[in-house]
Amino acid sequence: MGKPKALRKLIKSAKMGNPAKMYELGIRYQLGRGIPQDLMLAAEWIAISAEFGYQPAIDWLKDYAFDDDPTVQGNS
Repeated sequence: MGKPKALRKLIKSAKMGNPAKMYELGIRYQLGRGIPQDLMLAAEWIAISAEFGYQPAIDWLKDYAFDDDPTVQGNS
């Protein structure tokens, strides 16, 4: 069976450039809610949403951003 209608609508809206729907889709991928969990796709959709200036996506990126510099990590 295919994806539920609500999920298909969400994906369509995200692909058409709706930043709120991009963010919602990213969160669904992050949590595996209604679709298989995929953290890479989650981050991609949320990053695109943030590029549109969608504040929850910007906040998410700030919360989940990691720095590769161990001295910075040690100061967190």
